[in-house]
Amino acid sequence: MLKERQKEILSIIKNAPSITLEEIASKLNLKSVSNIHAHIQKLIEQGYLKKSGRSLIVKNTGDDPISYIPFFGYAQCGTNGCFSEDDVLDYIPMPTRFLPRNTDDLIAMKAKGDSMEPNIQEEDLLIFDKSQSNYHPRENDILLCQVDGELKIKRFVIKQNKPLLISDNKAKYEPIELDESNNFNIIGKMVKLGG
Repeated sequence: MLKERQKEILSIIKNAPSITLEEIASKLNLKSVSNIHAHIQKLIEQGYLKKSGRSLIVKNTGDDPISYIPFFGYAQCGTNGCFSEDDVLDYIPMPTRFLPRNTDDLIAMKAKGDSMEPNIQEEDLLIFDKSQSNYHPRENDILLCQVDGELKIKRFVIKQNKPLLISDNKAKYEPIELDESNNFNIIGKMVKLGG
């Protein structure tokens, strides 16, 4: 929950991203900038602000409803990895307005590896919808899936009537052809990149 002073600081920064700490203190009739600095650091840690060069960007004003998305760590964009519903590492606060209506089935993971570059970079935060796991994927859906026991992030395509999982980094990674011999399980469909 944001303090009143933090809401005031967010409101000032939203209208003037390049404002200095001294100018914020002046607008709030404060003599010391140390309190402003402490509030800004806290707002950055909590995901309300982010630094961009010398500017501060407001990511969330505190007025938005927040959903807490379970975070499961890293999903491999290459080989290896596994997924278990019991392995929640943390909960990531995200403004609900940026998410699909039903947030109950959302999970968050960070990308690891280079197979989905340039579209997905290592360390990107990805949001997947698990409610999509029992459906037939559509062309170009990005899936979090397990193939023969390995957790993967791949794009689903159909070529010559054959379902494939492909990497966006096609020069380095071969497509995975899906057939009866694969132990294939969709965990979720990517619904949001970044955050």
